[in-house]
Amino acid sequence: MTWRREVFFLGGFDPRGPARDHRTCAQAVADHPVTSAGEQVRIGPRQRVSPLLDAWDVHWTQPDGVSVHTRHHVMRWDDIVRAAWPRGWGAAWRDRWVVYARAFHHGAFWPIWRFARPAFWLAMLPLLIGLGLGALWATLAGMAVAAGAPRLVWALALPLWLWTWRQLEVRLDADWLLRLYGFTWRVARDQVPDIQQRIDALADELVQRATDGQVRELLVVGHSTGTQLAAMVMARALRKAPWLGQRGPQVALLTLGHCTPVLAWVRDAGWFRDDLARLADHPTLTWHDIAAPADWAAFARVEPWLTPGRARLARYSPRFHQTLDAATYQRLRSHRHEMHQQYLRAPQRAGGYDPVVWMAGPLTLAERSTDSDRP
Repeated sequence: MTWRREVFFLGGFDPRGPARDHRTCAQAVADHPVTSAGEQVRIGPRQRVSPLLDAWDVHWTQPDGVSVHTRHHVMRWDDIVRAAWPRGWGAAWRDRWVVYARAFHHGAFWPIWRFARPAFWLAMLPLLIGLGLGALWATLAGMAVAAGAPRLVWALALPLWLWTWRQLEVRLDADWLLRLYGFTWRVARDQVPDIQQRIDALADELVQRATDGQVRELLVVGHSTGTQLAAMVMARALRKAPWLGQRGPQVALLTLGHCTPVLAWVRDAGWFRDDLARLADHPTLTWHDIAAPADWAAFARVEPWLTPGRARLARYSPRFHQTLDAATYQRLRSHRHEMHQQYLRAPQRAGGYDPVVWMAGPLTLAERSTDSDRP
């Protein structure tokens, strides 16, 4: 039996383009542990399909005759990320103002504190660094003045405090979350140029592919901040074509390391909460979410759809601690960015979550809803 799948992938808040996504996918295929089916998996070269899409082919072949051809597309928004990426001190301090002043004032952090405390403390890390360094420089300046130094020391302490704060954030890789939260705040308030037009164009691509009678499954995959974009694209496509999933290919959404609440819990993001409700209540949509409790950057203990509906909804842990050896797993736990990227990398042991199996294997996401061999 041979069948076709179309995957549409949206990555996180990363200015790098699809070339990196292809390298990650190729490495996952190369490292993929063969399952009991005895499959062979091959990946083709990356191709530019349009200004919005890059794509490559992944072929899954089993000795029993099962063959799956997956066309893996990257839905591009890296240009929007690059345009929004903070450059220089002014942009960096603007994001701090948005996150720590305006977001707190609007209550955006209260639900994060209640339901996703690790993500809250991760968001607070840059602020805690700044407060700690501020106390240190204030103490040093006070000691210097008390020892007879001129009061000019206080004026020097301020720029030194700001400079060391910024340098330590970069060294500890703590400022990427500020960039993400600042960007998300602007998306909620419709202050990111071209983002809604891009969602509309990507939804059109999805609807167009749904008319291909040769495709068995349309699978939209979002990772990290890309889970927000994936939900937007799917919801916009359903608004344009409510028949999706009722005729034509199966329609499914897979979210990996989701952070949809970061946007949904912003007061001005009612339109995004409506998108999530539309997805959760679409009866022919399958939506599976995979998030690791040990991943501080994901909201593993919060449902990405917020309110359940008639769609086939399911949540899993990837169980990284079972599919990786102890040394590798401990390394991931000590490097939060690496943990957050593990959803896109092959495990060391077969039998659990494997991105190659889920995105290129012989089961559709709807079939996994009834399959007993879940991660």
